[in-house]
Amino acid sequence: MVGVVGTLMGVVIGSVLQQMQASRSRGWQRQDALSDAKRRVYAEFLRAISASFGQAVSGQRTRSEDANLHAAVAEIEVLAGQEVSAPARDLAKAVIDVHTRIAAGTDGTDALVAAVDRRRHEVIDLFRSDLGLAASSDRRTP
Repeated sequence: MVGVVGTLMGVVIGSVLQQMQASRSRGWQRQDALSDAKRRVYAEFLRAISASFGQAVSGQRTRSEDANLHAAVAEIEVLAGQEVSAPARDLAKAVIDVHTRIAAGTDGTDALVAAVDRRRHEVIDLFRSDLGLAASSDRRTP
């Protein structure tokens, strides 16, 4: 009788442990999927900024990258917390404004470009932190 109870207890405990491991594995998979989605949208956000700048400098401002930037911000708002999405949204607005001025040939945009570029680097550091990576200011150069 004791052997049967011991065997049943072993089966129950083994089953519970398997369930816990499966649950933990699903959690890791969800986290990996979320990190992959964030990494993709963060890269798209930064790519759209660079492409928008290229359009502005060339005077060929088609606004296509503004749409891509807005779409990336919308995804960031869904995937990331307010501490990441709010600065990204604010940066997108600033980028669109300064790139519109550059394309229009407005004088005195150098200081604006420098300020927006500093904000872009701050947002990159937020993205890296959100992904669990070291901030760019923490990286050492050889």
